[in-house]
Amino acid sequence: MARLFLLISAYLVYLAQLPLLVLGCKKSASLLSSVFSRQLLKSLGVNVVVKSNFDWSAQAKAKGYVHIYNHENPLDVFIIHGYLRLPSITTAGSHLGKILPFFDRCASNSGHILLDHMDSESRRLSVLRSFELMSIYGQMIIAPNGSLVTSIYQRASRSPQVIARKFSTRIAPWVFRYGDVGLSRSDLYSPLAILVKRLMAPEVEITCSLWEEDLDLIPVSLPKNLFEPAVIDFYCSRKEQC
Repeated sequence: MARLFLLISAYLVYLAQLPLLVLGCKKSASLLSSVFSRQLLKSLGVNVVVKSNFDWSAQAKAKGYVHIYNHENPLDVFIIHGYLRLPSITTAGSHLGKILPFFDRCASNSGHILLDHMDSESRRLSVLRSFELMSIYGQMIIAPNGSLVTSIYQRASRSPQVIARKFSTRIAPWVFRYGDVGLSRSDLYSPLAILVKRLMAPEVEITCSLWEEDLDLIPVSLPKNLFEPAVIDFYCSRKEQC
């Protein structure tokens, strides 16, 4: 019951940002959106732990990073927005808009690019818009596998390399480790199913880690044909360490 009340309060926080957007209070709206993401995860019994052995946020202001991660869970968008606080490219707009009114507007306000991974024009525009994000924020996060239906252990886009080269920065590879979230493949794009299942499920921990020694393991200078294998090898090796 406590988690249900937390879910309701999270939804009210989400709704509270909408009038702020209308009034042009973009920073305040973005802050509420981040608070909503953290409260939502807690209401669903998801405990997020962020680990790193260096101050990547402070370094990014001077050096900039193109962050990447192994996108394997539909809740990742809330982890990124609520805890990492990084602008991103996300495919979540098409399904989250069904339960979160004006989600596309709220996500865009917080620096997220909404992508339709099935549309080639949308993919092309997302890369161009990512240049704008990097110019504004100096860093962003991308899932090289593009969406939940494609495994990071089988495919990795070159987009992070293209962006990192343009801005003369490095790839920062995050590793997300998931407990038993209790969701099936059929739940991936069904927000209501995720809410119902997670509300009744035991608590679970998701760990997000970034280590300084990993910053040079996927060099931006790699030839085009070697970047994808390097990303896949990196995440396969981290999976074996679980």
